[in-house]
Amino acid sequence: MRENEHLKLEISWQTLWKIFTFFLVILALYYARSVLAILFVSVVLSLGFDPLVSFLEKHKVHRILGTLIVFFLFFLVVTLAVYFMIPIVTIEATNFLQRIHDTVYTIFGVGLPSNLLDAFTFSRNKLFDLLSNADISVAGAISKFLTTGAFAIVALLTSFYLSVEKNGTERLLRVILPDHYEAPVLKVFERFKFKIRRWFTAQISLSLVMGVIVSVGLWLLGVRYSFLLGLLAAIFELVPVIGPIIVGVIAFLVAVPDSFLLGVYAVIFFIIVQQLEGHILVPVIIGKTMKVHPIVVLMALLAGAEISGFMGIVLAVPIAVIAQEIFNYLAERKDQRSTPVIEA
Repeated sequence: MRENEHLKLEISWQTLWKIFTFFLVILALYYARSVLAILFVSVVLSLGFDPLVSFLEKHKVHRILGTLIVFFLFFLVVTLAVYFMIPIVTIEATNFLQRIHDTVYTIFGVGLPSNLLDAFTFSRNKLFDLLSNADISVAGAISKFLTTGAFAIVALLTSFYLSVEKNGTERLLRVILPDHYEAPVLKVFERFKFKIRRWFTAQISLSLVMGVIVSVGLWLLGVRYSFLLGLLAAIFELVPVIGPIIVGVIAFLVAVPDSFLLGVYAVIFFIIVQQLEGHILVPVIIGKTMKVHPIVVLMALLAGAEISGFMGIVLAVPIAVIAQEIFNYLAERKDQRSTPVIEA
């Protein structure tokens, strides 16, 4: 009888210890969420750039040189895009926000928050001062850039080092994981690696295509700020499910003051674009590799927004892919354990 009581007490302590360890791990992950976010973004970028680096490597370009070329082209494209877009955006955006404010006020009796308009006007004036002021300290500008862009810089550097070495992410996982977790984690990683790569390239392609279609289409309809709306469409294409709806509503609010019929045309145009995207662009560009349930995507959206804001929303799809692959793997293991082995 005493042995049974001792056994029950031992099991209870073991259960308590497991619960304590679980919450300790959750607490550690919470406090290390910034580091984990950087690592996650780095892995996604590395997987996204890997096809280009591997392509150059197959054509006799050393992997280090190929990685440098890919990252240089990435920086060049981003820099040129920012350089050419900032003047257009800063000129159009103030009137754009004021127009939406007036439209919303006319329809609902409540405009946009005044602090939003004031904040944008202040930021725009600061930007013009920054560009026109020749006495700005280079060291101060670099210091400010490094402070505000620390996350992006560390993520890019980490992704660069992961890309330089072939199968760099797998090697990193082997280094940081305990031996008994290495095999299952690598199996799950192999399952979602291809999907993440496909998502990365497809998402960039979709954003560019949708941005061009929306800009040209709204320009042909005669909707003002068509370029800015196309830019918003390209950015919000990164936000699954709700992104295109938000841009469609904004386009309606911009078009309505000129003509209610024009606003209706803008809405019809966005409905057509959504059908084009869903039935032609997505199947052609992404294919059937990203089979993720919409509920999983929405849960990932909420989790990503809570953890990392807009960046978390952008990464909602890869988060959902990883979560779904983990659940699928665990379900398969459970089925394998429950299936009886029939001996001949």
